[in-house]
Amino acid sequence: MNDPECIIPMRKLLILPVALLLFSCEDVIDIEVKDGKQQLVVDAWLTDEPREQQVTLTLSQAYFNQESPQPALGAEVYVVREDSTRFRFTDTDNDGIYTYNPRNRNFLRLNERVVLYIRYNSEEYYSVSQLKRVPVIDSLKYQAITLPIKPADSPKSGYLAQFFANDFEGEGDTYLVRSYKNDVLRERSNEYTLSYDGGLSPGSKSDGMLFLQPVRMGINSGLFVDKDKVTVELHSIPLDAYYFLSQVQSQTNNGGIFATPPANIPSNVFNLDPESAEKPLGLFFVSKVTRYTAIIDKNNVKSED
Repeated sequence: MNDPECIIPMRKLLILPVALLLFSCEDVIDIEVKDGKQQLVVDAWLTDEPREQQVTLTLSQAYFNQESPQPALGAEVYVVREDSTRFRFTDTDNDGIYTYNPRNRNFLRLNERVVLYIRYNSEEYYSVSQLKRVPVIDSLKYQAITLPIKPADSPKSGYLAQFFANDFEGEGDTYLVRSYKNDVLRERSNEYTLSYDGGLSPGSKSDGMLFLQPVRMGINSGLFVDKDKVTVELHSIPLDAYYFLSQVQSQTNNGGIFATPPANIPSNVFNLDPESAEKPLGLFFVSKVTRYTAIIDKNNVKSED
């Protein structure tokens, strides 16, 4: 019993079960993935600006299909105001992008609800949105900063920018903040900022105040350099669009071992026939927009504290 060759150290006893567990996890599990039914996908984000407005219609595709989505052709698309004025969107290039070019800003009216109507393959779809107020961007400022470590895609020394705007008094104003660097839109899901009453989320108690700093500085992607052009857009968005875009951010940035399975985000576009099996995907909303542009000038810089 006291033979030292018969004694197994405790640390080896602990290692054995772990090793057995690791070897037991080598079984291959085949998961059968079936293609779902094709659904109409609506991408309709309209503004009050006198420029071409677009409603893009495509068809859903298999999860692992890396090809461009198939356009939904031959649809009838209208936007209808509360006074029953109809604006027809046409697919002139036969690519699923239905367009209308308004002559002036009266296309959409502040606080007025508008309806998107789509007829496709004998099915009728609709969605309702409302043009909400948006504050003016007062200014854009920037300060010099040097990072302790140089990022892979950004200089070590440069400038951080932030815009300044005040939220309206009255709870429930929701916004989308987008920015451009040298006229190139930062369009990834982690490069736009959503704001509720000037804060990052409901309950921040920021109503009627200057937009909070994390929102104001969300326009940065790395550091700017001298002579860079910075443009900030502030869009009013309805509450359903705020939650839709928030879920888009969550799902596209959803990773790691604790990631949740991807799922279709609930749409605000509906079939006129609630009993129909044809259920659309996507989003329709309208927004009022203000913007501000500045050129980074090293001779007019606030130094870092």
